[in-house]
Amino acid sequence: MVSVNWIVYHYTHSAIDITLLGLTGIGPGIALGLIAGVVADRYNRRSLMVTADLARMAGMGTLTVAFLLVGFSLPLILATMLLVNCFSALFTPASQAIVPRLVSKESLEDANGLLQSASGVAYSAGSAAGGVLVVFLGAAWGLGINALTYALSAMFLLQIAGELGRVGRGVTSARPAFRKELSEGMGYVFDHKSIFAASFGYFPSNFLSASVSPFFVVYAGARFGGNAAVYGYLAAALAAGTAVGALLVGRVAARQFAGVLMGVCLVTEGVCYVVLALSHVLALSLLAAVGDGLTIGFSNTIYYSTIQATVPSDMLGRVVSVGDFGSFAAIPAGLVAGGLLIASYGVGNVYLVAGIGIVATGAVLLSLRDFRRFGRD
Repeated sequence: MVSVNWIVYHYTHSAIDITLLGLTGIGPGIALGLIAGVVADRYNRRSLMVTADLARMAGMGTLTVAFLLVGFSLPLILATMLLVNCFSALFTPASQAIVPRLVSKESLEDANGLLQSASGVAYSAGSAAGGVLVVFLGAAWGLGINALTYALSAMFLLQIAGELGRVGRGVTSARPAFRKELSEGMGYVFDHKSIFAASFGYFPSNFLSASVSPFFVVYAGARFGGNAAVYGYLAAALAAGTAVGALLVGRVAARQFAGVLMGVCLVTEGVCYVVLALSHVLALSLLAAVGDGLTIGFSNTIYYSTIQATVPSDMLGRVVSVGDFGSFAAIPAGLVAGGLLIASYGVGNVYLVAGIGIVATGAVLLSLRDFRRFGRD
């Protein structure tokens, strides 16, 4: 993502084009997420994940070759990322739903912490390396390496026993049954108030976060000059914080107080964005990025561990997808708003307003009984 974001910003210098790139990342998850949840509850989850990895490998490999041979093309980049993220939307609910088949309920926090932390560490190292690669070798190297990582992921996933990917019930393909299963997943979330509050309560904060978090590349350029390495360091700091936050969940009785801890994380995240808005010192901005990632990793791990521990396995893919839809549906609008506002008022002002709004959202959620009871019901 460092390479893709840098390529687009380097050639266009447009926050609006970064917005378009961000939309290709979140749009497929919203458009296909609910359908992907049903698919994850009907078919072998390991096979779905491997298929998604191979498709993403092909997409990024094609983009790499095209960039080397033809050069920059914004429509091609957007189309490729749209395709890649459509398969990511298929991958996500399957990857969440398979975890309870691999570990015991008592180990869910540690398992999810390791998953989130491994992703955070890898993204942190990849972001820092990506920034350096762009400076010294060119952005095409980042695209090519990314294609290879999807192949590596597929190879690892194939080591999971095939029967662990099965849902454990009969598979039907009749269209009415598909719609019924989708309705069942939505009904489950709506009937369980604490799950509904935890899933849909993040709507305002995700709108605000989406108006700033995808624009680190703009922030780095505006505050610290046009250096891809600085952008890579900021992205790495965010990911490193995510890795640490995810691992902390297994060290505390997080699931019992999931809602309260998620609310505290949200308030802290908002404070970190305020610090980023006011900072003109790289060390302080890096520290705030680490804090931002810490709260995200901690909160996400609590949420998914609690869902996995309480929702029946044959319903899990749908509940995860409905929850993700409720949380992420505001992100496209946030991306558009962020791009337009940053272009008009500057990145610092937008970061400041978003940070204050996220703090307020966290405070409101902490005042809601159903949200506080998430994990306790």
